[in-house]
Amino acid sequence: MEDAAVFSTLAQCFGPVGEDEWNELTESAQWSDFLAGARRLLQDNRPLGAEGQRLSDLRARLPLQEFLSARELSALFAPPSYQEKSDFAARHFTGGLPDSAVPVESLHRPAHPTDPGVPAGGGYLGDAALYVRDVTDGLGLEVPPAFAACPDHLALELDLVAVLLRSGMEGPALAFLAERFGWLTAYRARLLGLDEDASFYIGLVDLIMGIVAQQEPFEEGALNGCAMDSVA
Repeated sequence: MEDAAVFSTLAQCFGPVGEDEWNELTESAQWSDFLAGARRLLQDNRPLGAEGQRLSDLRARLPLQEFLSARELSALFAPPSYQEKSDFAARHFTGGLPDSAVPVESLHRPAHPTDPGVPAGGGYLGDAALYVRDVTDGLGLEVPPAFAACPDHLALELDLVAVLLRSGMEGPALAFLAERFGWLTAYRARLLGLDEDASFYIGLVDLIMGIVAQQEPFEEGALNGCAMDSVA
């Protein structure tokens, strides 16, 4: 699976999708392809969107259990059904509930000290949301209605990486990856604090964080030469 498709799949895991779309995505061969693509991104010494390793190098890759806990690995190899995904989202990806764990960047970053509109501890439509909206506008895209109040939703941020890669904008995609996903450490802690087992989503977050870490050697050049300001 190509890098862009890996990020699109990750986006669909955290965002709203139809039942047929989810069933197709988690079909055995398709899901195995996604996990193989994620495994490559966790280990290949190359920037996003670059050509992968030679076939002779593939055997050197480590299995996913080297990067994930046994519980996370089991959850990723058996993704939830559409009903299970919908039920989890209703309990945890909806704001205002005791067990809310909404994957929105502004909610998991410190409030801007000069912005009285953002409550202490973070709130919707913070600096991150405005930035992502600017990037979306710069690409000539519209924020989907489902994300109007939270353009910095994890699903949309992941999908923007995929859009940039598909548009041949590997540098901006890498710069966006470097700039935007640091909040996942706090979000992972929130998922760990849920009473319900959230291993599937914790495993996905660990995949994303691992990919970000693997890309760190290439980030400086991307941030210097392809700043996202050229897109936003």
